[in-house]
Amino acid sequence: MFDPRVFAAVDLGTFAIGGGWTTASPDNESPETRKIHFFNSWESQPAPTVKNLSALLLDAEDEMIAWGYEARRMWLTQGMALRTAGARYYHGFKMDLGAREENGSTEKTGEPKEGSDPADDTSALERTDHACGVNARDLRTASLLTMLLRQVVQTMLQQITASGYDEDDIRWVLTAPACFTDYQKAIYRDVIKNAGLPGEDGRVLLSLEPEAAAHHARVSGARHGNSGPALMAPGARFMVVDCGGGTIDITAYQNDRDGKMIEIGRSLGDRLGSDFLNRRIESEYLLDGFGKDVIEDIREACPDALLHMIDQWERAKVAVRLDQEDNLNLLIPTAIDRKMGAAGRRRLARRQNKVDDAIVLTPAQLHALFDTVVPGTLDLIEAQLNEMEAAQSDSDTPNVIVLAGGFSNSPYLQQAIRERFATRATIVVPPNPDIAVLAGAVHFCYDPQTRARRSRFTYGINSAMAFDEGIDPESSRMKTPEGDLCGDRFNVFTTAGQSVPTDAEVCHTLFPVYDDQTEILLRVFATRDADPRYVTDAGCDPLAEVMVDLSPVMRFDRNERGVRTFMKFGETEIKVRAELEQGGGEAVTQVRFHSNY
Repeated sequence: MFDPRVFAAVDLGTFAIGGGWTTASPDNESPETRKIHFFNSWESQPAPTVKNLSALLLDAEDEMIAWGYEARRMWLTQGMALRTAGARYYHGFKMDLGAREENGSTEKTGEPKEGSDPADDTSALERTDHACGVNARDLRTASLLTMLLRQVVQTMLQQITASGYDEDDIRWVLTAPACFTDYQKAIYRDVIKNAGLPGEDGRVLLSLEPEAAAHHARVSGARHGNSGPALMAPGARFMVVDCGGGTIDITAYQNDRDGKMIEIGRSLGDRLGSDFLNRRIESEYLLDGFGKDVIEDIREACPDALLHMIDQWERAKVAVRLDQEDNLNLLIPTAIDRKMGAAGRRRLARRQNKVDDAIVLTPAQLHALFDTVVPGTLDLIEAQLNEMEAAQSDSDTPNVIVLAGGFSNSPYLQQAIRERFATRATIVVPPNPDIAVLAGAVHFCYDPQTRARRSRFTYGINSAMAFDEGIDPESSRMKTPEGDLCGDRFNVFTTAGQSVPTDAEVCHTLFPVYDDQTEILLRVFATRDADPRYVTDAGCDPLAEVMVDLSPVMRFDRNERGVRTFMKFGETEIKVRAELEQGGGEAVTQVRFHSNY
């Protein structure tokens, strides 16, 4: 059994990426005194920070030139020469993984137009170790994530091994958005493997980002002023709203009598992170200000100057308030000013009350910008809070809303949440909310405090069950030695909303239908229906497939060739395995999660 001496976490965010680690020792057994080591010296960083930029600079052959802040620096200072040589700069690409529609990332500058890059060919579907139905765009995004993760892992390993530990001493945890589907998590597993992290079971865990933030909030002692419940106290009820660059993710918990977390709400999330404000700044406001022809010229000739403007907005947006009354000006760099020319400046001045050296954002426009993500965030909080209140038996225990993630520093977002929910819940922001996920992931890796999670869907497999005359359709009837069976039945392993202990494993034993059957193909399905009858019902989606080889047990009678099928739901990701009853050991299985989930 693996006995780790080092617990290391990587928070791979849309905007930034970082790592932290701690060691197994008596002093670290208590989370309140646990010492976490962060790497905070990145090449070309503007200031000391525990997170580097989630950015890559690649040459024409897709070989990495630089990453992080150094990639940004080179793109800004050597952009023309790099573009001429076919280089590309990527940033904010994490949320392109599994995206159902095109997301025009602000800083994928230098990419060919749509139709010219094989990565845009969604018709080519592939299989990877953990997923099938993977299109070329997802493969491309996975490749970028692999390059980025590899750099952070290597940086951390240098620090950890320099402290006297070996790679084999480390248990890793990677954070994942709560809104990631199992298909996205499956590709994420491929990214982790291809980045060089160990593949043995238990060596690399996944932690939902809000769940990691919950670990940090509990340890930090966050509470409202000097009052309110401590989040580690038995019975405490709290919702974590993780406001990141790409997503808003929400989970809710109640501590049991031992202070362990029991998930009491559904994991909710959506693409409502602050990065979408940045994207709208370019796609709408800068486009309106400069005009279509000029903005296309800027993107082609001086995208580095465009990034400077986005940087201005990135710094300025954290000061925008719900009651904002003043304009916000984004100064126009010299390179863009030259592209505008006199005619462009006159056009801009007419639109902006004679201001021609900046893009002016009025309070009304700022409100419209934040309306891109804030109302949707409030609706997610509302849905989670309604569930918490509906299930609450003790009205004396207050509900707490914990804000985490870099976007939670936004006064606009904080004010909007307080304005809508202050009468229904205590609202707290823990210290250093921008590193809450990373620090909490280290705590999660050392000692997960989650005792049970709620199943997001009803999960099960296709099975042949006794044919029910008058109920089952004739098209599903199967003639077998055991009689007539219905071949499309939904064999339920867990139901939507069910609380599942993190260490629980559900087992069903299945048998082949025919004497000469040498393999069993099990297909895993998911649905929101709590009581599905058929896997062909509307809303039942094929999630994964498991192929079990029966050749080692063909010498036994058919009714002795049982296959124990196990599903584990209480962890961050669904795990499926199978074993043959005869002969022992785990059967050869192949599990891939499908992209249509």
